[in-house]
Amino acid sequence: MLDKIKWFWRYYRRYRYVLAVLILLTPLQAVFQVSIPRMIEFSIDYFESDQVPEHWAAQWINDTAQSLGLSTAAGLALTLVLLGLMAAILYAVLQSHRAWMNLKLEWLFRQDAFDRITLKGPNFFNQFRSGDLVTRMTDDVAEKLSWFACSGIFRLYEALIMVTFTVIMMTTIDPTLTLWTAGPLPILIVVFFLSASVLDKRYDYLQTRISRFNDVMEACFSGIRVVKAYVKEPSQKKSFEAAVQDRRNAEISTIKAMTVVESMYFYIWQLGIIIVLVGGGYMAINSNLSIGKLGAFIYYTVYLIFPMFDIGQFLVKSRQSAVSINRLVELEKIMPMVPDNGRHSPNGNVAGQLTFENVRFRFPDVERAIIDGVSLDIEAGQTVAVVGRVGSGKSWLINMIPRLVDPTGGVVKLDGVDLKQFKLEDLRRSIGYVPQEPTLFSDTVRNNILFGRESISEAVLEWAIDVAQLKDEIATFPKGLDTPIGTRGMSISGGQKQRLALARALVGKPKILILDDCTSALDSRTETALWEKLQEVMPGMTAILITHRPDTLERADNIFVLAEGRVVDSGRHHELIAREGHYARIYKRYQLAEEVGA
Repeated sequence: MLDKIKWFWRYYRRYRYVLAVLILLTPLQAVFQVSIPRMIEFSIDYFESDQVPEHWAAQWINDTAQSLGLSTAAGLALTLVLLGLMAAILYAVLQSHRAWMNLKLEWLFRQDAFDRITLKGPNFFNQFRSGDLVTRMTDDVAEKLSWFACSGIFRLYEALIMVTFTVIMMTTIDPTLTLWTAGPLPILIVVFFLSASVLDKRYDYLQTRISRFNDVMEACFSGIRVVKAYVKEPSQKKSFEAAVQDRRNAEISTIKAMTVVESMYFYIWQLGIIIVLVGGGYMAINSNLSIGKLGAFIYYTVYLIFPMFDIGQFLVKSRQSAVSINRLVELEKIMPMVPDNGRHSPNGNVAGQLTFENVRFRFPDVERAIIDGVSLDIEAGQTVAVVGRVGSGKSWLINMIPRLVDPTGGVVKLDGVDLKQFKLEDLRRSIGYVPQEPTLFSDTVRNNILFGRESISEAVLEWAIDVAQLKDEIATFPKGLDTPIGTRGMSISGGQKQRLALARALVGKPKILILDDCTSALDSRTETALWEKLQEVMPGMTAILITHRPDTLERADNIFVLAEGRVVDSGRHHELIAREGHYARIYKRYQLAEEVGA
């Protein structure tokens, strides 16, 4: 419980004003609210006996009314109206603050979860599927947490205050009848302890089913082209139907449990009204209780029903919210693979010299090393190629340069400084990176290239587009640079996606350019023109290439050959060919593939 309170507090402490309003005004509103039945009691007894009740409050109201020239009846009526008006105004203020805080907390929960997720490494996204993450940030936050985080908690606070004040007022009227009215309370305590574990299991199972449901949808829509190409629509429909049925059954099972528990809290407490009507009526008949006091007692008993319902609802919702909090905390507990603890800022003065010193990399709890003892030097301004068979570790090696992952052993240096000492933002601003599979967003061509970098001029944008061999094709788009490209760029070809990603990397004028097999979807003519253009701009930057193109390998200043995570050979193209080792065999395969493709 304490860990959940600490989790909520880190969000609440940003809005201490709202917290103060809710904490201070709730008891004040309750005071006005519980005073209303006493005014009704005084009024009934006054009209019945034509005498002012002996209670000090009734006497004070009468004296004040007399001093203002009002009758006792007018004084009682005016007091009743004022109490009701103050209670209503304060309740409206509390409700508006709770509603605002609900929405604010929902935004904070979701934004904080999103910000943390963007810092995670590949190990995190291997563990959590996209549909599961979407569920945690939507259903868990909006449906399970946002209402409970403020309204649920403060309705409990309000309910406890109302129950306390109401019981005190009832005790001042008749302690014995108050004790009989509290009879259902032990039953409710037993219900809570019996239902807690059942609700926990139902809620956890439900959230798991919702995550699976979203996973199925996300996978289908992401791969819709493949689904259609292989005529797998019926299979996807069956998978979706099964996921829907699982979710439906889980929802029904959970709602059944919720309804039973909440109903028991609501209806069991209504036994108190029966006790008051029977016991209070008997006492009133025997003149042990006035009609006004009986009426006030009935009001107070009704006042207890809804607070007890709120308490029951809190106990139910708290189990539900605890499950959702645990699901969000589960994401938080996985630490980022790349912590941003650096303080060094190059301020744009990056030469581009890279050094790998006995670098190793493996995932936690995995014995096989992906990168195993790699040491190499890349001089500033060099064009370097990294080659190797599939699975040799090429992409993981170059991913260490922009610190998408950190080595688990050894050091990677830029201009003689350990990459971990750089601020991540400054380091990555100096690097242009084009991954093997280009990632585009549901936006325009312009925004996909600029990627939020508003300071980039139109001239630099046009230059990057020209180098990436996109100029002529963009001119044919319906709205040019402002043409939307659809979800994940579905409205453009694979080659256009790769060149758009290249333009995105170039437009930042990076000192280091990383190209991870980014021309695989291009036709030979376009690829030739692209590489010729790149050769013109590469001398001004350090370029690291993963490529299977023989012409590019021949032009590289240095080539590193990887096998099973290790550098097994290095040198210029003609030197490596002469050795007739790993590189020579790989190069011949590349040549053969190019000839067959031609």
